[in-house]
Amino acid sequence: MSASNVLAVAGTVLFREKLAMPPGGVVTVKLVDTAGEVLAATSVDAENGPTDFTLQADPADVLDPSRLLLWARLRSDAGVWGTTELVPVADDSTEILVTRIDA
Repeated sequence: MSASNVLAVAGTVLFREKLAMPPGGVVTVKLVDTAGEVLAATSVDAENGPTDFTLQADPADVLDPSRLLLWARLRSDAGVWGTTELVPVADDSTEILVTRIDA
């Protein structure tokens, strides 16, 4: 797949809790279509604050770019956060707000 034949999706994963993220946190983001097919995925080290990501997919696998969705999870020693619903992809950059999903 050449660079000209790549669908790139970028964004930021955010969480609202006011806590310092311990070292070793990981953000996982998946790009899915409305049928639930995973088209791309990435894992990046979680920063102490918003975490940027970029996913690359083959445009041939994308039937309708306007119907792409994102799923995200942040896992660290401080807990697990995730999306409770799939997030539609924005044209320029998508912000994904994750909420605490463990007690």
